[in-house]
Amino acid sequence: MKKIVLIVVSDPHSVNYEIIKKSLFFFKNKRKNKYIFIGCKKEFFKKIRTKNKNINFINIKKNTNTKIYLKNCFEKAFKLLQKRHANALINMPLDKKFLPKNYVGFTEYISDFFKKKNKTTMLLFNNSFSVCPNTTHIPLKLVSSKLSKKKIITNIKNILVFYKQIIKIKNPKIALMGLNPHNGTDFNFSTEENKIIIPLINSKKFYPNKILGPISPDTAFNRINKLKLNCLVGNYHDQVLPTFKYINNFNAINITLGLPFLRISPDHGVATDIIGKNLANPDSFLYALNFLEKYYKRI
Repeated sequence: MKKIVLIVVSDPHSVNYEIIKKSLFFFKNKRKNKYIFIGCKKEFFKKIRTKNKNINFINIKKNTNTKIYLKNCFEKAFKLLQKRHANALINMPLDKKFLPKNYVGFTEYISDFFKKKNKTTMLLFNNSFSVCPNTTHIPLKLVSSKLSKKKIITNIKNILVFYKQIIKIKNPKIALMGLNPHNGTDFNFSTEENKIIIPLINSKKFYPNKILGPISPDTAFNRINKLKLNCLVGNYHDQVLPTFKYINNFNAINITLGLPFLRISPDHGVATDIIGKNLANPDSFLYALNFLEKYYKRI
């Protein structure tokens, strides 16, 4: 039986339609999964201009209020996932100002909806290696106070489950970065490394999966190949995402772990500055589709 993958078209003020249009060849061939778009059908086919009969669609009436329209799209998808009428979700990029209740990110929004607050993990995935920030969309000044053993344990356990059950790597290699320059060794006071990170690495929380580290942040990415890492865990959003995106460009996806299904999104934003210029790159969306095709039996 085919797995059902929902694709929320998402933000109408974005390059999403262009990305989908450039990816239509994917849907012309027979696929292992069944893909169903969710959004305004009339606007979709007006923008995409395709007669592809393999395009499945759930129509959500376009509201003049974009925030309400997107909320209706998301809730339709979430309810289908709750009832197990679907197995995975791809949400196309959106401007965070359109998220209900002004959530700081889609990860936080979907986690709350499925009652998984503080139990989910943001993973930026590439077949070569992945990264995970222990804290996500928070101001830098709050990172130290929000960093905890509990959160790190949740993230690493979610990553281990993902690699073992989905990717089928028996003993994934994970390393944890320090928070401070040089792991705080230059300071003569107690640091987050001393209080949280090192005691956690030395504990038996992840036995028999030894977690490597702490790795000094300034050399962490240089050691990925030498250590043969599957995942590098950092401690805040921009400690890991900028370098990861620089290395992988559009060949990566954003996955939310810890939900009862896989939620994936392309690893980029709405790119309003290039709307209508035919410059949008569809590779990350295609990466998401091909990822789900490759691992369809395990989602």
